This record gives sequence, structure tokens and C-alpha cells, in this order.
Amino acid sequence: MALLTALLFSCDGKKPKEAEPVVEIRPLDEIPGIYEMHGTIGDGTSMNVMECINDDGDTIYININAQAIMGGVTVGDEIDIIYNVSKDENVASVAVNMTALQHLWTQRGNDGKRQSLELDSKGRATTYDMTIEYDSWEVKDGLLLLRSPMKPGEEKPAAVDTFEIMRLTPDSLVLINGNMMTEFERYN
Repeated sequence: MALLTALLFSCDGKKPKEAEPVVEIRPLDEIPGIYEMHGTIGDGTSMNVMECINDDGDTIYININAQAIMGGVTVGDEIDIIYNVSKDENVASVAVNMTALQHLWTQRGNDGKRQSLELDSKGRATTYDMTIEYDSWEVKDGLLLLRSPMKPGEEKPAAVDTFEIMRLTPDSLVLINGNMMTEFERYN
């Protein structure tokens, strides 16, 4: 009995400590994933690698191919790029040259008259003779987002139309929204 009492008092009821799980911290560039970056095309850009200087001033090198770039690659141009990070390299899936988008784009409407969409460097969008009105634009996730202005007195947010950029060259812009394809020519 004395032995049993001694054993009970020697054990204070604490459970044995479990080993804490090992937490492994891996650098971001070792974790596969998809990322978006906004910045400027640097002068270290070559045929297969784009030097991108992000908005924080950091430089990232991204492998590119011509099919992934909308609007071409010109040093100093503003770019929005979606890329995949694998073990030892960054690979572009879509890159949109924002500077190449900043123009007046025109097309013939159903009535044969010219209608235009102007995208400026400050994110303003202006429509001329179009049935829809836009007042701002941005590129997000490789898509062109055009926002309609909020009507005075309305509480609902402005409508946003999302377009996939199928082609962007110095003289043409082709956008797709659902089953609708819209083609523009550069006016200026």
C-alpha cells in the first residue's frame, strides 16, 4: 500500500510531452504556384527571358515565349504578367503590355459608323459613339476589365465587363467576352 501511495504521489498527473511538429520554411521561389506581377520591362530582356522590375523595385527574370505576350516586349513599357514558379525558373503564362493597350481603338458598328474605345495611361476609359459607356480600365489576371460609370443616385456598384485579350499588336486589338468577339483597329 505504501508503494502504491508513493507511486501516486510521484506522478503529478501530467501527460508526457508530445514532440512538436517540425515546421519547414521554404522560400517562395521553391513553392510551385501561379503569381501575378505588375511592373516595367527592364533592359536586361532578351528573346527568351524578360527582365521585370516590379512596383517595389525588385527585379524578376521570367522565361517567355511569343504566344504568351500580348502587345510585344519593349524596354520601359508597363507590363502585367501571370507566371508560374517552379523549382529553378519563372515561366510566363500570359503577359499583357499595358503601354500597348493605351491608345484610341476604333471599329465599325452595326450601323457602319465608327465607334471608339480609348484607354489612357491613368486607367481612364472613354467610349465614343458606342452603345455602352466605360470610364475606367485595368488588367487583372491577364484579363481586360472595363468599368461602366456609376449613375448618380444609384447605390449598386458600377458594372464591370471582363474581356480575354486574344490579340494585341501595334495596329489591332481583339477581345472576347463569352461568345462575343470584338475587333478594334488602332486609330492613333
